[in-house]
Amino acid sequence: MSLLTLYRIGLAIIVSSFSIAQATEFKLLSVSRIWDHAQHNAFTDLEYFKGQWFCSFREGSGHAGAGDHGKIRVIHSKDGEHWASAALLESPGLDLRDAKLSVMPDGRLLLNSCEYDVDHDQANVRNNQSVTFTSTDGMQWEGPHRVADKGYWLWQTSWFDQTGYALGYQWGNHDRTRFYRTLDGIHYSTLQDDPRPPSDRGNEHALVFDPDGTIHMLLRRDHAEHHASSALLGTSRPPYKEWAWHSLGIKMGGPSLIRLPDGQLLTVVRRYAEGPDGGWGSQWTELGLIDPLKSSYAPKLKLPSGGDSSYAGLVWRENILWVSYYSSHEGKTSIYLAKVTVVNSEN
Repeated sequence: MSLLTLYRIGLAIIVSSFSIAQATEFKLLSVSRIWDHAQHNAFTDLEYFKGQWFCSFREGSGHAGAGDHGKIRVIHSKDGEHWASAALLESPGLDLRDAKLSVMPDGRLLLNSCEYDVDHDQANVRNNQSVTFTSTDGMQWEGPHRVADKGYWLWQTSWFDQTGYALGYQWGNHDRTRFYRTLDGIHYSTLQDDPRPPSDRGNEHALVFDPDGTIHMLLRRDHAEHHASSALLGTSRPPYKEWAWHSLGIKMGGPSLIRLPDGQLLTVVRRYAEGPDGGWGSQWTELGLIDPLKSSYAPKLKLPSGGDSSYAGLVWRENILWVSYYSSHEGKTSIYLAKVTVVNSEN
């Protein structure tokens, strides 16, 4: 095949991808507050497992702080309308937070979390310990299993071809990342040290796989310079030892990512007002599309939200996007569930 033919094929793919992204719009079908029992309810994830919905999140007295020893609440629902508590997980004296759910190849439900040594914070960042819990029914949980390397905050586990992958991170004076893999959600081994660009300060991540195993990783970045806080999109192919990183040109927090049936990459993130950060009042939760060929982000739908918010869970089921997230736009920081449909604007 000639280089000219390859070029034309590549150009056609780029144009087609751009056209689809331009034509795709999203409509909010419904949104409801599904949990607000604690003083501060935040940092969600969502899974459909064995005929039920499961939503996990942290309950605490505030966003974070000394003495605020959060617990992980798991709630369940058969219809997505009526919710009840399934479990409450805790690590006494530590802040258990950032619960991420995934279904393992053996059919069990996995919950990733981290025991945050919140009372000592930056001084002992290496004391933070990533943990997992496992369940066969979403109601009874085994754990915590202490996983990966101490001091690395293992954000979530995403599965492809019987293997789970996750990025762990440190911050502050020990800022670095480590890319892990696992077969059982309990034993994690290092695949690569610090896959980020040199001197970068990326941390929270979301990743999805193309059918051929190509990884797309959305990486939050926190730099002192506002212009250097633009989120990164990384791409890697098996065996995941080399990465190509590109800036999306926009700051994002709490990234979640899902691959739609047509191949588009959809994300839900915390957005920030332009210019210097203005506090919680200038933030919201937003749904958008990422074009990996152009390394671009297109905002599509602002969810009912404001202030302390975001950290979404995403599930595509029966042609509906189900989104769990948290927000404080109605006063109390609470858990919300939104249903979103895809609308082709050309129709």
